[in-house]
Amino acid sequence: MIARALALAGLLLSTPAAAREMTASILDLSSHNEIGIDARLRSTHGIALIIHRATMGLDVGNFSDSDYRFDDQIKQAAAVGLRVGAYHLATRTGTGARQADDFLKLVKTTCDQLPSASRRIVLALDWEPSNGDPDNYMDVNEVAGFLTRLMARTGRTALIYSNENFFHDRKGEMMSSPHVWATLARQHLWIANYRATVDHRGRPTGASPWPNVEGLPWSTWTFWQYTDGKRSASPRMPSGRIDGVSVDRNAFNGGARQLDRFLDGIAWDCVYRSR
Repeated sequence: MIARALALAGLLLSTPAAAREMTASILDLSSHNEIGIDARLRSTHGIALIIHRATMGLDVGNFSDSDYRFDDQIKQAAAVGLRVGAYHLATRTGTGARQADDFLKLVKTTCDQLPSASRRIVLALDWEPSNGDPDNYMDVNEVAGFLTRLMARTGRTALIYSNENFFHDRKGEMMSSPHVWATLARQHLWIANYRATVDHRGRPTGASPWPNVEGLPWSTWTFWQYTDGKRSASPRMPSGRIDGVSVDRNAFNGGARQLDRFLDGIAWDCVYRSR
């Protein structure tokens, strides 16, 4: 059985001389993940936080541009004592501010129906191509517009997610203006990297590479998506399969108590600070 919060201090090294601690207790889901949301996620799989896709921009074509499982899955997660979060998949159609308003409207509708003690939700933006076209992603200025609108309306910052290569390919765009760079730097980096380290014979070593943030607006990462259930950065990390279903699992850059404090500070109470 995997511990509730798996601390990997001493196992995963950023340099040969320096060990870091992680808490691998975060699961992100969408309607593609048909897993049961129950107390076993915490007791057996060590999950403390579920971040579920809520909305998908304005050009994906899904019903109401929302994830049809979001409302039920978030309510089920809160009912079994898990912390909850919501993310928006950014698209090129519609302004960032408009997409932020639509995202917050749907999230607030669900959040307002949660028990008062659970009415706290972490917010995140998924910034990557929304289909098979690698150029079909939200313009960085609209990303800044989305985040600016979100911060104004909620009084909170957000997690911003993408894979490591995408972030590095966008360096020039992120440097396009001081405002864009500063807006991104205020958020918390959620980065995907599934690379597994191998030895000279091509065999997995069990060590994990840390996501590379050099040259990005962030000095370090907050969440690391280390597996999509099929690829994983290390066999020492908890499995990306739950009940036979492939899922995205993530580690927090710190210990379990630090994660609790972080979530307490970033979670939105579902009360608007501005119109």
